[in-house]
Amino acid sequence: MLGGRGELVAAGGWLLVPLSLGFVVLMDHRLATEGRADLRLAALDGGIVVVVAMISAATVGAVLAARRPDHPVGWLLLLLGVEMALGAAAISYATWGAVVRPGSLPAADVVGTLADSSWIAWFVILALVLHLTPTGRPVSRRWEAVAWATVASGLLWWSGVLTHHRLDPPLGDAPNPLELHSGARLLSVVTHAAGWCTAFGVILAAASLVLRFNRSRGGERRQLLWLAVAAVPLPVFVVGAFVGAAFDKPVAVAAATGGMVTLVPLATALAAGRYHLYDVDRILSRATTYLLVTGLLAAAYAVVVLASGRVFGDLTGASTVPAVAGTLAAVAVAAPAHRVVQNALDRHFRRRRYDAVRMAREFARSPSPSTDVDTTFRQAVGEPHARLGYWLHSRDCWVTADGHPMDPRPTDLVIERHRRPVARLRLAEAADRELATAVAGELVSELDNARLRAELATQLLEVQQSRQRLATAQLVERRRIGRDLHDGAQQRLLALGLQLRAAHDTDDHRELRHALEYGIAEVQTAVHELRDLANGLHPSVLTDSGLFAALDELSARSVLPIHVTGEERRFPPETETTAWFIACEAITNAFKHAGASHIDVTVTVVGPRVHLSIDDDGIGRADMGGRGLRGLIDRAEAIGGSVQASTSAEGGTSVRADLPCASS
Repeated sequence: MLGGRGELVAAGGWLLVPLSLGFVVLMDHRLATEGRADLRLAALDGGIVVVVAMISAATVGAVLAARRPDHPVGWLLLLLGVEMALGAAAISYATWGAVVRPGSLPAADVVGTLADSSWIAWFVILALVLHLTPTGRPVSRRWEAVAWATVASGLLWWSGVLTHHRLDPPLGDAPNPLELHSGARLLSVVTHAAGWCTAFGVILAAASLVLRFNRSRGGERRQLLWLAVAAVPLPVFVVGAFVGAAFDKPVAVAAATGGMVTLVPLATALAAGRYHLYDVDRILSRATTYLLVTGLLAAAYAVVVLASGRVFGDLTGASTVPAVAGTLAAVAVAAPAHRVVQNALDRHFRRRRYDAVRMAREFARSPSPSTDVDTTFRQAVGEPHARLGYWLHSRDCWVTADGHPMDPRPTDLVIERHRRPVARLRLAEAADRELATAVAGELVSELDNARLRAELATQLLEVQQSRQRLATAQLVERRRIGRDLHDGAQQRLLALGLQLRAAHDTDDHRELRHALEYGIAEVQTAVHELRDLANGLHPSVLTDSGLFAALDELSARSVLPIHVTGEERRFPPETETTAWFIACEAITNAFKHAGASHIDVTVTVVGPRVHLSIDDDGIGRADMGGRGLRGLIDRAEAIGGSVQASTSAEGGTSVRADLPCASS
C-alpha cells in the first residue's frame, strides 16, 4: 500500500517516541525547579516499566512496518508505542497547564482528560494484534466479529471513563471538563461492563491464537509458538491490571500493563516477521510448565493451610503448624506435578521431541536384539545418514561401531558420561542438535555399551587384517622362494644334467674328466645357494644353538658393525623365530634406508617376557604403517607380543619388541 514510503512513515512514527520522552524529561525538570517534584512522571510508580513497554512496542512495530508495510500488525504496534509516548507527553503538558499553572497552556484540561484514559487503547490494540497475527486476518468471520466487538466495547469503555472518571495523579487536582453529572449511576454501570467486556475480548483474542495454532501446520505453526510465549501469561496480566485498578494499586497496574505491552510486541515480531528460530517450543513448554506448576503449588499450599488451620489451629493455637503443613504438601507435590505437566505439554507443543525421547527411553529400558543403538538413534532424531563414533580409551582414538577409524570434526556433538567421552554424533547442518543431544542423553548407557562392543570390533578387525597380511606375506614369500629356486639352483641342476648326458655319449676321457669336474663344481654351487636360501627362511644355527648364536653369526656375516649383547638362553621356537625375523628386518632397514654405520642388538629377559632392542645411528625414517614394520607387528601379535619403532631427535631408529618367553 505505502510502497517505498513505508520506511519513511515508520521512521517518522518511531521518532515521535524519543521526542515525546524528551518533552517529558524537560517538563519534569521544570516541575522540579517549580518545587512540584512530586508531580513528575518519573516519580510515579511503575514509570520505568511503561517507558520500556513503549520503546519496545514502537521499535518492533517500526521495524516490522518497514520490512512488511502491507502487514497491519507492524503499524498497530507502532501505533501502540506512539500512543503511549504521546499520552505521557500529554500528561506532562496537562500537569503544567492545568495543575501547576492553570490556564497557562491552551486546552490543558481537555488534553489531560484525553491522555488520562489513553491506556484503554492498549487493550484494544493488543487484542487486534493477537487476532491478526501472523496472517494479517482473523481466524474466521466469527472471530472477526469478536475483534470488532472488542473495539466497540473499548470505545464505549473509553467514552464512559472520559465522561465520569476523576483524573488520576499527577492530574488529580485538575478538573474534568468532559464530565457528565446526569445519569452518573447508569453511566458507571455501563462503563464497568464495557471495561470487563474489553478485558474479556483480550482473553478471547488469546484464545483465537490458540485455535489458530491448533489449525496451523509447518512454518506458521512454529511462528505462532513465539506469540504463544507471550499469550500464556496474558490472562494473568489482564486480571492483574483490573485487580490492581480496583484496589488502587498503581504499581500492580503499571507492571501488568507494561508486561503485556513489552512481551507481545517482541513475540509478534518474531512470528509475523517469519524468523526461523527453532528453540521456541522449548521456551514455551518450560514457561507454561512453570506457570501451571506454580499455580498447582499455590493451590495445594492454600488448601492444606486452610484445612490444617481448622484442625490444628483449634488444638494448639499455633499458626505455624498450618504453614509448615502447607509447605510440606507443596514440596511433596512439586516434583510429580512438574513431571506430569511437563510430559503433557511436551506431548502437545513438542511432539517430535516427546516421541523421540520416548522411543529412546523405551529402547534404553528394554533393548531389542533386532535393533542396535545406532539405528534407534537415527530413527529417533529422523536423521538416516547420521554417523556415530565411539571413543576408545585404551587406543586414544575414535572408531565406528564396526571398528573402522573415524576422523573427528569440530561440528560433531560429543556425548560424555561421568565426564569421559563416550560417543561422537555427526549430523547434517540442518539437523535439530538440541533434539539429538536429548535423545543421546537418554541412550548414554547404551552408547557406552556400544563403545565397548566397538572396541571389541576394532580388535577383531585388526586380527582379520593381520591374518590377511600374514597370508599375503606368506604368498609373496613362497613366490620369491620359487623364483629363487627357478633362477638359481634349478637352472644349475638342469645345466648339469645336460652336461653329464653329453659326457656320457663321448669316448674322450679328457672331456669326460672335464665334465665331471664341472659337475662337481656346479653341485657345490647349488648346495651353497640352497643353504643360503634355507638360512634366509630359518637358519640352522637358530635351531641348533638358539637366538643369541644366530644373531652372533648374523653380525659376523654383516657388512655393518653389529654389537650383540644379552644372555645366551633358549626360548620357545616360535619366540626365537619371531625375534630372529624382527632383528633381520630391522637390520636390513637400517642398512638399506637409514644409512646407518653402527647397530646395537640387545636381548634381555624380564620375567616371562623377552625384550629385543635394535638401535641404529641412521637418519631415522621409521614408518609404522610401512609394509616391513607392519609385517613385524603382525608376526609379534600372532604370538602375543608387540613391536614399536621410534626416532630420536638426534637421529637414529629404535625398534623394540616385547615377546612371550619361557626358560627351556
